[in-house]
Amino acid sequence: MIAWVTAAAAGAGVAVAGLVGALWWRGRRRRRLKTTLRRISWSRLSDIVLPDDVDGEIHLDLLLLTPAGLVVLDVRQLAGRVYWGERLDHWTAMDGPRRTLLPNPLPGLAARRHAIRALAPDVAIEAFVLLVGDVSYVGDPPPEALTVEDLATRFPARGRGRPPPELAAAWAVLRKAARRSRY
Repeated sequence: MIAWVTAAAAGAGVAVAGLVGALWWRGRRRRRLKTTLRRISWSRLSDIVLPDDVDGEIHLDLLLLTPAGLVVLDVRQLAGRVYWGERLDHWTAMDGPRRTLLPNPLPGLAARRHAIRALAPDVAIEAFVLLVGDVSYVGDPPPEALTVEDLATRFPARGRGRPPPELAAAWAVLRKAARRSRY
């Protein structure tokens, strides 16, 4: 009886330790993303809806004001080896025995860029899928997909100054047009 109780207590301890470790790792990844976003951008809007130019709306996960211009990030949680293709309807991530299907996010990036261009026509706009998690790709990585590490190397630190006037003006227009997403 005592051996059974001891084994159950040890198993529970291992389970709790595993849960604490997983939560710590997830928090670490989230902190790394927030630190990177603060380092590369003067300001950001998250989980917003903007009008598009065909009397509709478009959802943006993140919109950043950076020295390189405006950057749209379509954020996806994903882990494993990613099988992707620009013309595929879905990407597949294999993480051990677990398989995750992700609708191809690349076609939506053009629509997001287009909606922002309608509101801020005179500034540089880039759009990427930000894959948050431990991913590797089969073949070359998608051209418009980044990991948090890629984001940190792709965009320079913002520095201490303020955004140039044309970027600040475009940002003011976007902030005014944006509203929080209900989704």
